[in-house]
Amino acid sequence: MVFLFLIAISGAIVWLLINNFGKAQNLLTESLYPIKYSDCVDKASNDYDLEKPLIYAVIRTESDFNPNAESHVGAVGLMQVMPESFEWIKGLRGESESLEKLSEPSVNIDYGSYLLKYFLNYYGNEQCAVAAYNAGFVVSDWLKDEEYSSDGKTLKKIPYPETEKYVKKVLRAKKMYNKLYFS
Repeated sequence: MVFLFLIAISGAIVWLLINNFGKAQNLLTESLYPIKYSDCVDKASNDYDLEKPLIYAVIRTESDFNPNAESHVGAVGLMQVMPESFEWIKGLRGESESLEKLSEPSVNIDYGSYLLKYFLNYYGNEQCAVAAYNAGFVVSDWLKDEEYSSDGKTLKKIPYPETEKYVKKVLRAKKMYNKLYFS
């Protein structure tokens, strides 16, 4: 009798797992690749003609959606914008936002997305733009060096291991965002 009960319970568990595996897998995947601050991301995407999955991927990689994140080098907020970059962008745009505003999600996503679009326009491709978002204009030096670029436009190798890992992580996250939400 106990044996039959255990078989029935085991069967029920197997049935539940089979019928709910996809749902559980989707919930897990969506929790690893969340969609947060969508109003700010939508606005930045429209304002700067950036793909939403790329913005989400940068936010996920930079801060894991923590608006209070601050790096050891002083980068701030969801997109980890450096105060110096914030000041530089303000100058380009002729604005006078206070530095305290940089920690606000709407301002941080706006300025981070502006910077990302600036690098996309400057370098002409996503790989170099993402590398520059992490490492800055040193990407220009890499593109001039035949060890790192064979065509002066794309990188065959990134000399900073941190930046190389960063670029791979952002581009992998972008693919997941596309697959989960935008395909």
